[in-house]
Amino acid sequence: MKNCRTIICLIAACLMTVAAATQAPARAQNRDQARDVLQQASQAYAQAGGVNAAFRIQTRESGGQAGEEIAGSILLKGNKFKLTVPDEMITWFDGRNQWLYIIAAEEVNLSNPGEEELLMINPVNVFQLWQHGFRCRYAGEKTLKGKAVKEVVLEPEDAQSDIQSLTIDFDKATSQPRHIVITNKDRSGSVIDITQYQPHQDYPDQLFVFPQKEYPTASVIDLR
Repeated sequence: MKNCRTIICLIAACLMTVAAATQAPARAQNRDQARDVLQQASQAYAQAGGVNAAFRIQTRESGGQAGEEIAGSILLKGNKFKLTVPDEMITWFDGRNQWLYIIAAEEVNLSNPGEEELLMINPVNVFQLWQHGFRCRYAGEKTLKGKAVKEVVLEPEDAQSDIQSLTIDFDKATSQPRHIVITNKDRSGSVIDITQYQPHQDYPDQLFVFPQKEYPTASVIDLR
């Protein structure tokens, strides 16, 4: 899951000519278009209540070679989530505490992750990244698997970041994330397809807390 948790890098140059002066408003307009798309996605998520999403991740190794394929699901409610990768791991986050259960080891790591780390763990809430050290630009509309989508490219403000870019396609009609491409400077990264996105689910808060009674043999390591 290391590759799936990574996210974003790099950005542009300025020209010192009359042409640059005429392009500057266009660049600002482009940025504003991108932010509009991201804000619409954020607003749609805020109005969605609980969300049940499934995703498929194709990782890429350094140099661009195909890596492992990972399929999973995530249940979301506000800033809470439960992330499941069958036979590998389950993560619960209740808004403060995170329990990472490694299935093969029957081990649970309990921690209080920071905001940045949470944004990298959760493959659905990528539309919030523009507020957390990333610049954005609008790449236009296209058709993805028969559906119209709007594409936004995010790039980190930190030039030292290992991440080069994050490209997100949002469903034009619903503003839901559909396709995410994470590219690192060494050409490693991840391609994430959101294969299912069901809003308006009713989830109790307890769903996002590690149910210790269901895992009586699991050892809990408190890293807080």
